[in-house]
This record gives sequence, structure tokens and C-alpha cells, in this order.
Amino acid sequence: MLNLAPHSRLWIYQANKFLTEEEQKTISEEISEFIKGWASHGNELYGDFSIQNDLFLMVGADESKSPTSGCSIDSLTRKVQEIGGKMKIDFFNRLNIAYEDPSTKIHLVSLGEFKNLMSSDTITGQTTVYNNLVETVADLDENWRTKVKDSWHTNILQIL
Repeated sequence: MLNLAPHSRLWIYQANKFLTEEEQKTISEEISEFIKGWASHGNELYGDFSIQNDLFLMVGADESKSPTSGCSIDSLTRKVQEIGGKMKIDFFNRLNIAYEDPSTKIHLVSLGEFKNLMSSDTITGQTTVYNNLVETVADLDENWRTKVKDSWHTNILQIL
């Protein structure tokens, strides 16, 4: 996964589709090159990245070596937007939800479809979803894969 300390800051970008090997290769090359020059107020950031499950781009920075800044986070966001724009991949649609079926196969659906699947009991409170709001590598290990009943998904579905 990520070669970073547990306290390292983390950003997860979920693609709007499952990525092909070729797409992952291109993304990896671009993000790797970006991380080599990633800096915060002139200080080099120690970062790493990973693409997980053909769907999630994870980028982290060890802030104990050099803290991130608004500008460095903005530059990461711009880079991911640039890559997505060139490749016709949306990494910023927060209304797509990834969940696992009982065989642990990952599915990607719209929020509306997710709600319908909950209404039909295809998805229950025990279904595993991905909480892309985790903020650290330690949080990734402990809270990224979580049950619907324990996630932010429950709150948003109550609003709809």
C-alpha cells in the first residue's frame, strides 16, 4: 500500500470507473513525477501514492518531515484534476459510492442507486463501504473499509 508512517496525511481520490492497467500506468507515472517535486513553502514533501482496487488513487505525505500547506494541497488537487481531465476520469464526484457485495467484489454506484439498493435490502447496514474521508495512513488501516451503519453514508441517506 503506502510506504508512509501511520501519522502521515492522506488523500483518497475515487475514480468514476474502474481503471484499466494502461490508465493505472499513466496515472502512476504522472503522480510519481509530481511527488518528486512536491513541496510546501519551498520544503520538499516526503510523499507516496498507491492505486488500490483499480479504483482509488491514494496520495500521502509524512508531515513530520515537512508539513503540508494549503498551496501544496492545492497543487495536488490541480494535478489530480489535470490527470483526470486528460484521461476523462472524474476523481471528484463524491456522489459515487463504492461498496462490496457478499463475495467482496467491489461495485461503484450513484448515490441514488445506492439508496435504491438499500431500499431493496441488497445493501444493508452490514454492507462494507469505503470511507474516502479518512485523513491518515493509520485511519486508512482502521476505518477505510467500514460498514454502512458505521459510516457517513448513513447520515447522507437520512437527508435524502
